[in-house]
Amino acid sequence: MNTLHISLPYDYVVSHVSLTWSDILFALQHDLMAKNAAVKYAYDVIEKEEKPTQTVLALAWVNNEEEIDFYLNELTNKIVEQEDNTSQEKFLYLLLNWIFEHKEQCSDPFQMVEIIYADFDYPEEISNFVRYMPSSEHRLNSVEESIKRIFNNWAIYLKAAEINLLK
Repeated sequence: MNTLHISLPYDYVVSHVSLTWSDILFALQHDLMAKNAAVKYAYDVIEKEEKPTQTVLALAWVNNEEEIDFYLNELTNKIVEQEDNTSQEKFLYLLLNWIFEHKEQCSDPFQMVEIIYADFDYPEEISNFVRYMPSSEHRLNSVEESIKRIFNNWAIYLKAAEINLLK
């Protein structure tokens, strides 16, 4: 996973979804965020919770990556396991949203979607904006109209995913 080697900035991620320790672990295991995201999240937890755990406090002061792994494993082992699907859905949305927002800087944003489609094991919910997938919609008269439709389908997915993740 993460064939594109996109590392999402922590501030971007938290501005779009609410995180859990399981999400942080998922992101770090798949190189979707930098290791210091765990430390930043620990700071956020300390700021929000009245009595954060000693593990969270210790994680906030970590200086090396091995310690991050140790504390993160301790934190995720203590909580009830969140299904990987939820973390996967969040990061599928985040990656696709990041690319959509930066599509002008990408030489081929549709190729990036195709790579993410494969990385995430071909999720049905994004197949209608994977350009090589057959469309169930009526055939359009030009390539430009088809590209416009794909971008529109992509935007529709992003809006629906955002609403779904806010539940």
